[in-house]
Amino acid sequence: MSSSPADPVLKRLLVLQGEGSNLAELCREAGLNYRAAQKWFQRGTLPDAASLRKIASHFRVDLAWLVSGENSKSRLGLRMARRLRQFRETRGQARADLAKKLNLREHVLELYESGEVALGLDLFAEAAKYLNIPPFAFIQEDLSAVQTPGLTVFKPTSTGKLPRLREEDYVSVPLTGSAIAAGQPIIQQEDIEDYVILHIRAAGRRTNLVASRVDGDSMEPMLHSGDIVVIDRDDKKIQKNKIYAVFHEGGLTAKYLERQKNLLILRPINPNSQVMVIDLNVHPDPVVGRITGAWKEL
Repeated sequence: MSSSPADPVLKRLLVLQGEGSNLAELCREAGLNYRAAQKWFQRGTLPDAASLRKIASHFRVDLAWLVSGENSKSRLGLRMARRLRQFRETRGQARADLAKKLNLREHVLELYESGEVALGLDLFAEAAKYLNIPPFAFIQEDLSAVQTPGLTVFKPTSTGKLPRLREEDYVSVPLTGSAIAAGQPIIQQEDIEDYVILHIRAAGRRTNLVASRVDGDSMEPMLHSGDIVVIDRDDKKIQKNKIYAVFHEGGLTAKYLERQKNLLILRPINPNSQVMVIDLNVHPDPVVGRITGAWKEL
């Protein structure tokens, strides 16, 4: 391989491959097209989305990190890396032994524990099994709760039992009949089954709001199945550590978002869930809006 590729993604690929890397061997092991890979290094171009997924899967690293290089230095990423090392050492597990059990190159695990790379979230479910800990132990006490707006849900047919509300204090938000998936997307219907009464202090200046129930566990422990989320359809500017509703594969899903060139990365929290990628050249406007709050039934 070239020793100094121009594209940062290719530099990260060299770091993953390690010293004495061989492009032909990598392509054979990861199922990549060798001629296409040669052109990446010759021209310093970004690999296509399918190749990026194959590379991330082969090295078992986080796809969003491979594309952007940012996740490993995030507060959550560093906390998860530190906890993995702590759990491994307190249980007397050698790095080489754990790497072998996870089908992971030892130097990649070492780079992760030092904060240089980010592992794929699916790997933590396996690591938890070998270390005899629950998967959420890697992220526990490191997540800020979603803002909980003061809202009430009522059936539109039960108007005779509604509390007296002053119009200037509350806004009515339609609750759609189907769920927003916090796992695999579910088709979003446009029918309104209920309404959410949201206090103006929670709504702020937002006017284009819609509510939906959560179905799935990819955003646990922040969002759980049955939670009601409020989506601001006017807020589509991507920010770190904010959750967005996104159309993907014919449905609506809730995820953290990152953008790298023409790719939109959809990141879950639950280590058992998969990172998703959207090619913005094919789907140019998939973001529905930012999730501004969640109502939980305790």
